Amino acid sequence: MPDLTFPTVRYGGMETPWDLRPLLYRGGASTDIRKVLQVIAGGALGPPILDRLTLVTKLHDVLAGNLAAGGSRYTARIAIAHIRSFYAWVDESNRSPTLATVETDFLEWTNHLTHRQRVVGDLTAVGVYNLSRHLARLLDEVLGLKIGLLRRTRVDFVPSRKRVLSTKADKQNSADTLAFGHALLDISDALTVDSIRGKLPVLIRFRSGKQIEEWSGLQPDHKLKALVAPTTPPSLKEKVINRRAKWESDTSLRTKRPLINLRIEAELLIFIAQTGMNLSQAHKLDIGRFSYQSHLDGYLVRRVYKDRRQGEVEFEIYSEYRTLFERYLAWHRAIFQDGGNGLLFPLSSRQQRARDVSPPLRAIRVRCALLKIPFVGPRSLRSARVNWLMRRSRDPALTAEMNQHTTQTLLRDYIRPHHQAAIVEISRFHSTTDPAIASPGPGVCAEGRPQLIPDASAGAPRPDCISPAGCLFCIHQRDIDSEDHAWSLASYRHYKSLELAMYRPPRKSGVPHPVIAVLDRITDKLECFKASSENRSLWVSEAIARVEEGEFHPKWDGFIQLVEARQ
Repeated sequence: MPDLTFPTVRYGGMETPWDLRPLLYRGGASTDIRKVLQVIAGGALGPPILDRLTLVTKLHDVLAGNLAAGGSRYTARIAIAHIRSFYAWVDESNRSPTLATVETDFLEWTNHLTHRQRVVGDLTAVGVYNLSRHLARLLDEVLGLKIGLLRRTRVDFVPSRKRVLSTKADKQNSADTLAFGHALLDISDALTVDSIRGKLPVLIRFRSGKQIEEWSGLQPDHKLKALVAPTTPPSLKEKVINRRAKWESDTSLRTKRPLINLRIEAELLIFIAQTGMNLSQAHKLDIGRFSYQSHLDGYLVRRVYKDRRQGEVEFEIYSEYRTLFERYLAWHRAIFQDGGNGLLFPLSSRQQRARDVSPPLRAIRVRCALLKIPFVGPRSLRSARVNWLMRRSRDPALTAEMNQHTTQTLLRDYIRPHHQAAIVEISRFHSTTDPAIASPGPGVCAEGRPQLIPDASAGAPRPDCISPAGCLFCIHQRDIDSEDHAWSLASYRHYKSLELAMYRPPRKSGVPHPVIAVLDRITDKLECFKASSENRSLWVSEAIARVEEGEFHPKWDGFIQLVEARQ
């Protein structure tokens, strides 16, 4: 029997090693993995089905090869879970997959999953697609298929839905991240060496006004029936009090683990937010001595070996974070006098989690739920840092280099739209490419140099980029093909007609008022607009009707009201 284990994988102290041998036995895939080897040894599952051996061996080789090539431990664990799910169904269906039959068995399995999704309703479309896709990818490698198995199934592709980020959502994301960061700092400030080793409970006060009592694994006094119930015998109550006092006086990791882990999780997340490092890298960093070299607005942090300060750069931090980081290092030295397993963030668990496995950060998640604030995970923290750098630098190439990404990866996976930045960029684009300039009069200006049109009538106002009337006789004035512009022209004509009505010419004056030329010019424009198309004719008719009803364009409404008030 070949070795179907994974000796290169480092397991936790209480973790069951991975083994594909149960797949050779009918019912082995559905048996509890913690007990299946004992069940096999006891003969309860019968003899191995040797027809399965070749396929199971090849599956093992593919998984082991991916791990050896640097593949994710998490991905391999998920793949084994999917294989077990497939073999559990195979055993229930009285099948026995081999290299020759596994394609047919896989297609029938996907039909079974589709039935569960569409009829039974205990699976979602996304769940069916993910189960099928992961196993199909493995079988494609095992069978050497050029056209994947997934294409031959009835499983529907489920596209990922990217939600539109509104202005409100953008502000909410920033507010949530800020509130989360404040909570992490408050936890870090509260869980000092003295408070952890002192009397329980440790009270964590948050700047939001809320507070949490931390009992480090003990039940709160007011919730313990032995201390609260009036019927409790005095001897039992005294025994409980003494036991709790002994627990409080013990400053070892055995009793202080919850408080220590909470502080470390907070520091780990702060570190990730400051450095942009992956959780899978950060939680495995070794403790040591560090040196700091000024760089831009922060420091390049190097590890010191044998008092030599020119080691490789471990990470980069902002200058404001150095104080917090050194405070954490001092706390680490005081709490872990034995070095804390040599880790910078020595999170411990009763399950003795393997060093390669990223921590689930449950302690912080629980406190976020108590505080009723969103938990912002490592990926979101890194994304927030990337977006902040991008908004500050406006340089995708520099931002990508600082975060160890390609520019394409940065823009595709990390950068989120920012509405204020988008407004600025759009405004700059239009100011560069659009020649239209805001005009004092109706329409827009193509160039800010006033120049009288050649066929201007006698007495027409000269353009000066100040007077709205002058704009109508400028060679750079442009009309707008819209109903709103027709309304603006009609309203401005009414305004100028009121101005003419108030005019009292001196006696023996034969000079026509300049307003007459303006009114003629506007009327010509409206007539030309009206004759150009049926649609524009309707615009002009509607504009004139509005003016007759006293509904004027907002640009001229205030001026008209002032003139009418003087009459």
